[in-house]
Amino acid sequence: MQPFLKPCLIAASTLALSACVVIGKEKTSAPPLTCAPESVELMKKLGLEPGQQGTLHLEASQPGGPNDYGVYRQGRVTSRLESAVGGLPAGTLVEGVLWMDTGKVQVRYTQASLPDGQSYPVCLVLGSSAPGGVYAEAGTTATAITLPKSLPFTVVTQFE
Repeated sequence: MQPFLKPCLIAASTLALSACVVIGKEKTSAPPLTCAPESVELMKKLGLEPGQQGTLHLEASQPGGPNDYGVYRQGRVTSRLESAVGGLPAGTLVEGVLWMDTGKVQVRYTQASLPDGQSYPVCLVLGSSAPGGVYAEAGTTATAITLPKSLPFTVVTQFE
């Protein structure tokens, strides 16, 4: 290798590595979003009112009980309601997107599939209050989020 190329390669490698570190630390929060009026109206017909709460199993496909912990990753998630809320019975599957921002884990749920096969648009958030979210547990890393398997959720009309 030519002697003058080595410092250039080191500088280029350092710059690329720095870019990766900065990109990996970007905030991943979603912007505020109001639920569609049709969804809000349908939720009212289902007996879902803003502020109602229940519990869910964060990842429906993961085994374990309510006192167990699981490891989750950012992206799509399918959760299972452990308690009935309005017209959504226990066992209803809700689909959403999970992300983490400064140690707080958030999920916006937008679709519910009842055990009888019917599907409805919904607006639910992970956590016991709007705007939603729960804090990650010890052992969480930048790519692996440690949380209890059973967590609260809240009915909302706006994702904040």
